[in-house]
Amino acid sequence: MLRAAAASGASAAGVAAAAQQSPAGQQPPAGQQHSPAQDRAHRAAGDDDRTARGRTDDDRRRTDGDSRRASAAAAAATGAAGNARSHAATASASAPTTNAAAGDAQSGDESPATRGPARARRHSSRLGEGFPSLVGWTSLSTLLPGVGLLRTKFRPLGLIVFGGFVLTILVAIGYLLIKGPVHAVATIIATPTLLNVLAIGAVLVGLIWIVVIVISHLGLRKGHRYAPWQNRMSGLLVVSLVLIIGIPFGIGSVYARVQADTIASLFGASTGKTLDAQELWKDKPFINVFLIGRDNGDDRTGTRPDTMLVASIDTKTGNAALISVPRNLAFPIFPADSPEAQVWPNGFRPTGDSSVDLINAVWQWGEENPDAVGETNGLEPGMSATMAAVEGSLGLNLDYWASVDMAGFEDVVDAIGGVNIDVERPIPMGGGKSMSGVPNKVFGWIDPGPQNLKGKKALWYVRSREGSDNYDRMCRQQRMLKTTLEQIDPQELAAAYPKLAGSATKNIATSIPQNEIPAFIELAVAMQKGDVTTVQINNDVTPTYDPDFDVLHEWIQGEIQGASDGADTPQPTNDPSQNNGSDAAQDSSDSGTTDDSQDTETGTEAPAGDGATAEPTPETVPGEPNAAGMCYPQDYQPGDPWPGYPGPGAGTQE
Repeated sequence: MLRAAAASGASAAGVAAAAQQSPAGQQPPAGQQHSPAQDRAHRAAGDDDRTARGRTDDDRRRTDGDSRRASAAAAAATGAAGNARSHAATASASAPTTNAAAGDAQSGDESPATRGPARARRHSSRLGEGFPSLVGWTSLSTLLPGVGLLRTKFRPLGLIVFGGFVLTILVAIGYLLIKGPVHAVATIIATPTLLNVLAIGAVLVGLIWIVVIVISHLGLRKGHRYAPWQNRMSGLLVVSLVLIIGIPFGIGSVYARVQADTIASLFGASTGKTLDAQELWKDKPFINVFLIGRDNGDDRTGTRPDTMLVASIDTKTGNAALISVPRNLAFPIFPADSPEAQVWPNGFRPTGDSSVDLINAVWQWGEENPDAVGETNGLEPGMSATMAAVEGSLGLNLDYWASVDMAGFEDVVDAIGGVNIDVERPIPMGGGKSMSGVPNKVFGWIDPGPQNLKGKKALWYVRSREGSDNYDRMCRQQRMLKTTLEQIDPQELAAAYPKLAGSATKNIATSIPQNEIPAFIELAVAMQKGDVTTVQINNDVTPTYDPDFDVLHEWIQGEIQGASDGADTPQPTNDPSQNNGSDAAQDSSDSGTTDDSQDTETGTEAPAGDGATAEPTPETVPGEPNAAGMCYPQDYQPGDPWPGYPGPGAGTQE
């Protein structure tokens, strides 16, 4: 506006100057007269000059007005700036951030309010004002990694971290839904490669998570002032959150590595792709797993089966029949097409003595005659020959096997803190006779009554034969097995897992391949929901000293089918009212033949109850627990004194 006024003034001045140089109303010098036409032209020029001067005066007045208004605006601006400086000086002591705003106003920069809708993070103006927010967002960043970064200058990084976290959760959920929770988890824990990847991934994820927590905390602190006690508390909070995240990821990594090594050492190589239970056994209604307990103690020469069981499992329902194979089963037979059957076509009869030619003696024969055993597919000759004897004698095909040394049993019991069990009578620890017939010392006792049996005592509870018989022993074995399974605490088992894994690699062997482990885990889950029926082979089924294997085979098949049906009250495995072998037992007893009169493994003298003619009472059916779930030797009445027992707590050693 000022420039326009100046230009107008300059134009007016130029017109005025021209008018002064040639005034319209000035008379010509003497001697120069104008014609009437010239006079009229001069008058017209004068009129134009006056008009121009009039316009110039108007322009000048407008220019002056514009100048006065511009001066007033400048004065107002100067006053506003002065007021701003005055207010800034007044507020500088209490609000340092106001000084920055005033400085921006003085320098002409735009304030945050004029820069658009972007929101500036609020800073606390008083000591400790932002502490609750710091604690809350730091803690939330631990639960949801990256959330705390969203309130700092690292917002893009926070979006990436949080997005990755959410994506990982969604992928994991999708995998579980597609594969099924049990099969998905089983596949992971049964695959060494995946476990090793998880071990490394757990370390990396844990470190990243910890770094995110620390950066979030530091970013949230910026622009705030805290009291000393708040600084200490926030430091303690960060350390605690780091430990909460770091410890589980560290333990998870260690466990993944231990599991990977255990799977690789314990199970055979994969034989194909991983299948679930339904796919793997779609054409097999039952699978038979041979379980053998071995005792390789320092006091034993060689290896002999201490416990033999066959688990026949319904692959659809998980119902199972747990069949105890008596160690004193005489003259066992072999499958017709086996190499052992070529050597023993009429059953295993090295001596013809029913007290010597027992199924638990087949192992030693196999070790001494590996050529007669033939191809063992990597098994020990004794193990291969024993499995052939079990298959032929029970009329079952064994699909899988697992061998457990007794030291491994002790480790499991110790890992779960012992087994709580009501001991039915005094149980001798030790006793019996050596191979040379010398009596062994009883070095301790397990007192009757409620007990917490740890490893060594639990082992002797299932092993002791002093003054007992094999049927009572098998009953105690099955009772201990079922009681242990019922009392296993997953937390205690998980805490002791590295030790158990190390023990397993030394004391357990199995034929289950790696790719079939997930199917077995699914089957184990089904078995927990199903019924497990215990099955005993005793003289009420067929005389164990001279078995009728056709009768035994038919009876075994009936027991397996009954267990598969999952009846609420399974029929007993032996019925005294139907004594299939009582007559034979009578004849055998009259002829003086006894069953297992000399234990060929320990030299223990067992009572001649196995071949006795006395009809057992329902409370003392051989191998069967009574109504209270207790196991007693035949002809023993609960509460009767036990020979040699010194009383509670006397002479007991661990």
